[in-house]
Amino acid sequence: MNSLRKQPLGLALGLALGFLGRGLLTQAAKAPSPLILHIYDHCPFCIRVELFLTRNKIPYERVLYGYGSGASSEKKGYDEDGGPKKLMGKKLLPVLEISGKMYGESLEIVGRIQCFPSVPSYPCSGSPSRLNEWKKTFSPLKSSLVRPRIVHLTHLKDWSDPRDVAYAQNKYKNMGFDYADVMEKSEEFKREISESLKNLDNDVLRGNNPVSINEYGWGIDDLCLLPDLRSLTVVKGVFWPERVRRYLEESFRDCPGELYDDYAVE
Repeated sequence: MNSLRKQPLGLALGLALGFLGRGLLTQAAKAPSPLILHIYDHCPFCIRVELFLTRNKIPYERVLYGYGSGASSEKKGYDEDGGPKKLMGKKLLPVLEISGKMYGESLEIVGRIQCFPSVPSYPCSGSPSRLNEWKKTFSPLKSSLVRPRIVHLTHLKDWSDPRDVAYAQNKYKNMGFDYADVMEKSEEFKREISESLKNLDNDVLRGNNPVSINEYGWGIDDLCLLPDLRSLTVVKGVFWPERVRRYLEESFRDCPGELYDDYAVE
């Protein structure tokens, strides 16, 4: 995983070129072939890259992994030297494979993709204060609601082995996450996050055609937010404002990373 705070200066400058090259948005994207994207379906950092590839109609092969694969048995994982660990020597996704070479870190991968011929550059993260302030409420609520539910999606490769679920639960319990407590408070959290989504609509989303965070249109801020909103679709009983829901559905229309509504958990 990574953070906007870790963005290299070169990447930030490269993304900023989107303001200068917005005319490129209408050009056909071209990329080396083949591209292989190694991901977890539930991972927002992984879905950033997938969303960017599909938005630009760049073909790629999608390879999924069990979440516990590549972790030690002491951590309730399995296949310690396999899974994603065999790609770059550590259990970390996403990884984009280009002609046998491996590249990690979601926003660095996006920056690399934007160097392909005719791939458009998008405006870099403005990290507007209104977005950062909104996330202070949204992010902990999302974690409390999503973590205990996402592991029930056993149709996903991420959780197809019971050891994948055991690894995730052990990991978060060791970080102090109390599964019983958050489930007991579910209805309260659902009300609060529904209110947070209203605030997203009223106070954060400034673009309308398409719906986007910034007035100038879709950019890296959206690329980082949308996968978190997608994760929330695993929670049944959340109220989605119409414009926020349209923002989400339109963005993921062509993405193999489907929304989780059909598998949502109370």
